[in-house]
Amino acid sequence: MLPFRTNITIFIVEFLCSVLLQAFYTVSEYGVERAGLVGLGLIPVFLVFILSYRISNEGVVVRCLAGAGIASQYYMAFASHTQGMLVFMFLATATTIALFLNQRFLTEYFSVTLLVLILIGVFRPDEILSFIDMSQYVTYITMYAFAGVALVFISYSVANYKREMDEQYEVAREALEAKSNFLANMSHEIRTPMNAIYGMAEILEGRGTTGPDKEYIAVIKRSSENLLSIINEILDFSKVDSGKMEIIEESYDFNEMLQDVVSIIEFRMKDKHLKLLLNIDPNTPSKLIGDETRVRQILINLLNNAVKFTHQGSVTLDIVWRDESDIYNMDMGRMTIYVRDTGIGISQENIKKLFTAFGQIDTKKNRNVEGTGLGLAISKSLAEAMGGSISVDSVVGRGSVFTVVLPQRFADPTPSRFHANKLQAAYQHDKFTAEFIAPKAKVLIVDDNKVNLQVAQELMKIFGINASTAESGQEAIDRVSKQLINYDVIFMDHMMPYLDGVEATKQIRAMKSDYARSVPIVALTANAIKGVEQQFMAVGMNDYIPKPIKVEQLAAVLKKWIPPQKMFPAGTSIEEVERREMNVRWNDLTKEEKLKRLDGIDTAGGINNCAGNVDAYFELLKTYASSNLINLLQGFYEKEDLANYTVIAHSIKGASQSVGALDVAEKAYALERAGKRGDINYIWDNHDDLVEEYGGILEMLKKYLFRSS
Repeated sequence: MLPFRTNITIFIVEFLCSVLLQAFYTVSEYGVERAGLVGLGLIPVFLVFILSYRISNEGVVVRCLAGAGIASQYYMAFASHTQGMLVFMFLATATTIALFLNQRFLTEYFSVTLLVLILIGVFRPDEILSFIDMSQYVTYITMYAFAGVALVFISYSVANYKREMDEQYEVAREALEAKSNFLANMSHEIRTPMNAIYGMAEILEGRGTTGPDKEYIAVIKRSSENLLSIINEILDFSKVDSGKMEIIEESYDFNEMLQDVVSIIEFRMKDKHLKLLLNIDPNTPSKLIGDETRVRQILINLLNNAVKFTHQGSVTLDIVWRDESDIYNMDMGRMTIYVRDTGIGISQENIKKLFTAFGQIDTKKNRNVEGTGLGLAISKSLAEAMGGSISVDSVVGRGSVFTVVLPQRFADPTPSRFHANKLQAAYQHDKFTAEFIAPKAKVLIVDDNKVNLQVAQELMKIFGINASTAESGQEAIDRVSKQLINYDVIFMDHMMPYLDGVEATKQIRAMKSDYARSVPIVALTANAIKGVEQQFMAVGMNDYIPKPIKVEQLAAVLKKWIPPQKMFPAGTSIEEVERREMNVRWNDLTKEEKLKRLDGIDTAGGINNCAGNVDAYFELLKTYASSNLINLLQGFYEKEDLANYTVIAHSIKGASQSVGALDVAEKAYALERAGKRGDINYIWDNHDDLVEEYGGILEMLKKYLFRSS
């Protein structure tokens, strides 16, 4: 089962050894000169070995080596007068050929070598009798034949076993791949409706509901989070099971990580009469180096488990730090975590089941306890992956102590001095309050699911943003390519039919415009598989938000990517926003900033129409904004003068195309064609749309282009 090239090398080494043995024997019997002749037997085999690097057919290589080996062995036996021992030399080579696990090669080899041995015995008996008697030679040949049959049979059996193992491996690989695909799809399919459930609950909570409705909303959110926790555990276990669990070591803040854990556990304890006691070693370094996500996960799993199975008393978290720095590792330490509870305890018999998959014990007794039974199995795998360990000591009816030992390096040895009485719960029971609004921000949300679009739009309204939507990756590409609106942020769903978010982003980034290459694109993903964020960044996305969208995460992303000048403190009125925006001196803006304010116009196309002259383009825009075409069009419309209406529509179309107002140009062209064919009904149905959009563009241009400051 060794690689083909390795078997070739073994063949050469074995053959070299046999030549050396022959040479030593010849030196002792006939002298150095005859031994030199024996050594010439290496030449055919080495020639074939060299040629094997130029021959791609493995069967041809093996047959050539076998043929060269037979010829060389016979020549060396003749040169050293050891024809009687040729049978053993052939057998040694046969064992090497058997490494290729091909019974056909072996059968051919034994057939040829047996024929050679028999012919030597029949036609060259004197050479045999000079070394051994004929009866021994016949015995050797008989034994050689039996050995050949045995080797062929063994080779066939091993090759057949290998073939079966390869088939089973392929089946297992396909099953594992199918499982991974299933889990990824399951994650997406479950998280998509969960996004709607959780998002709508967030929106209702933000509207200040009171009484029973507020409690119902809290139950919906809590149940959604519990379901997501179960999904994440199943996905994590699948990664452990398939060997895809990654440990990513980075610097992290010990106090922040621990406060996050404690806040989560305190929230889960709020319906129980339990105390959470903390004994944190004050000398624990403030900045550690490790996988913060996995350390947090172990802590939450153990503490959450303790809370589940403890109905009265307390849950205690002890963390002890031991500095283990030496001359080779100046930043090493060992963090020992103890999670103690006064719960139901575990029998010695059941302790063995704790760290196995789906290993809930006493399932009838604990039927009301939520969970998959995967938390401890995952924690054990994570601890071992980080070079640590986990163990448990328990007494039935008195409680349990889980001990986790984790090696961690430290980036900052300053003592963390974590104090439990200074903690603040991370989970706020009051509704989320936005710190800022951005009503002038241009945001595009891309998702094929209309419910998801509605949820995202409603969440954006918390920040005063009236977001645009697109229901496919292709629609998003079209909007960016036309550049009618320069979006500040694009939220791109990951998995969409026909053209997913990843491919859509690739196509946007490949466009030949600075805007397309630089516009922030944030992935919206229901795929919880770790590492997917690296895939997003690799194709040009700037950030990502997992589904269900949490308003706190959305706030952080908006704050990160929306231009600061478009953000205002929460509570700022729209009038005040408008006033502040007007106070920005137009002449102080760069030309690029001015162009970005011209929504609904393909400024890049307009500049191109002016042969790349930006100054000429600004003059063209002023001329366009000063025209009286809209009033003329309205007048001819009211008079039902189709001939002159058609002429003015044609003029609006041409002027709009020149400046890059492509939507206006398209609508004007449609009305022009309707006028030429006398379709008054079409003009009546669509005239107002053109006037509204055309008028909006003119008002925007007048607002900016004719300001003195």
